[in-house]
Amino acid sequence: MHGSGTTNPSKFFWELGDLMECRSKEPVHLTYRAVGSSTGQKEFVGPDDKDIGYDFHEQDFGAGDIPMTQSYFDTMKGQNRDMVHVPITVGAIGVFHSVPESDLAQPLHLDACTLGLIYEGEIERWDDPRILALNPGMTASSPIYVAHRVKGSSSTSGFTEYLTKKNATCWTRGGHKVFGPDAELHPQGDWPTGIGKEGSGGMSTYIKERSYAIGYIDWGHGRAAGLSEIALLNHDKAYVKATKEGIEAAANQALELGDVYKRPDESFAGVNLYDIQGEKTYPIVLTTYIYLAKDYTSWPADTAAATKAFVEMVISPDGQKIAEENGFVEMPSALVNLAKQAIQMVQWPDDMVPFTFETEDGTAFTPAKTQKELGMQPRVISAKRTCYGDYERKQMLVKVNELNSDSFASSSSLNDVQQSLADGLSTRDARISALEAQLEDNDDEDDQTATFAKAGLALGIIGFICGVMALAVALTKKHATVARPSIYTPGAAVEMNKPDDV
Repeated sequence: MHGSGTTNPSKFFWELGDLMECRSKEPVHLTYRAVGSSTGQKEFVGPDDKDIGYDFHEQDFGAGDIPMTQSYFDTMKGQNRDMVHVPITVGAIGVFHSVPESDLAQPLHLDACTLGLIYEGEIERWDDPRILALNPGMTASSPIYVAHRVKGSSSTSGFTEYLTKKNATCWTRGGHKVFGPDAELHPQGDWPTGIGKEGSGGMSTYIKERSYAIGYIDWGHGRAAGLSEIALLNHDKAYVKATKEGIEAAANQALELGDVYKRPDESFAGVNLYDIQGEKTYPIVLTTYIYLAKDYTSWPADTAAATKAFVEMVISPDGQKIAEENGFVEMPSALVNLAKQAIQMVQWPDDMVPFTFETEDGTAFTPAKTQKELGMQPRVISAKRTCYGDYERKQMLVKVNELNSDSFASSSSLNDVQQSLADGLSTRDARISALEAQLEDNDDEDDQTATFAKAGLALGIIGFICGVMALAVALTKKHATVARPSIYTPGAAVEMNKPDDV
């Protein structure tokens, strides 16, 4: 089974794919190409004009942080093909910056209009009065170094659609996946300002390395990179950063409103979670979808069975926990039910033998439970099986979690050591200068005495340098070395796959 699409959940998909391969008795092979939502949608819809012999059956599912575009949805309808959107995770687009903390009196605040004017190129400096009005006490006086994504990006789509929805007079170019200078391909035009960066990694690196920069990145990547986040003004006039609670609030509010999500086999174009009401609700929230064909009867039956099982694992409780570990938020139960409804709408091959799971009821949605004999049947995916690589990773995570902050030097203690070394070097330089002056004044003394004095001075300098080097090595070993966990350490092993009746 092979999928392609958005980069954001790629690690989640790869991890879950490995688990499925390990837990399946029958050999299965799963791949996922992290190529962006736009490419994932194009490959799902079907062949382009290029004569490369591509067939849409080569991609068994697509994935995107945005719904299928209306034009692609209509194209499939014209081919007598239907699809369903399967919601799989909820995440956010964060806006991050690299203004030094010393220039800020509070966490950086921006509203949608000010943010739009920065990306329009109208606001060019951090000391612009419109920014200072939102950030009292801010002393930054640098130009703003704006970064944006290149190529098709669901992050760009989410970011610009949010700006358009909030204030189309401050951001005038509409919501799009990509901007560019080619008027035929991009009638909305190119970015009016900023530097283009490819992927979330490129954006993160730029913001880290370029002081006074600003950029938008999916929340999981930005948080993992340790970037400083901007608090955005939400629907209820509160400044909020992206948090698990704020993202969950947006999804729950949308479900309560009842007019955001649609039937899974309808067009989802225009479905979004931007600027949803709520005091703690974060304003740029995205739903990630898996795109499934509504009719898999033209696919090989085994491939269809693997696809169905994989999607069920993704939305299962275990799958959602893994999604959360990868920077997403576990879906509300109502959204999981919508995903289940989507899978049930799909027509699977008549000769397909579906995979089942070694759980309480044979589905992916109940806890694992040993099923004697039944668990050894050919098409049973069992959590009682695993791979050594997954086992060893869990061992290492246990060791990492056992480490505490005392194992590492705090920034303040390292600063103290650095200052002590600087003071020592300053004292050394002063003493050297005094001794050299004394030696120059002793013109009447014996040359041999002066030579001995200089030799002693040189040895003293060498000794001091060696002492500094030894201190640096000791600090490095104390504060930066983490022992490789041994799976043979008594009492350190993680209990895994323990039968329920033992």
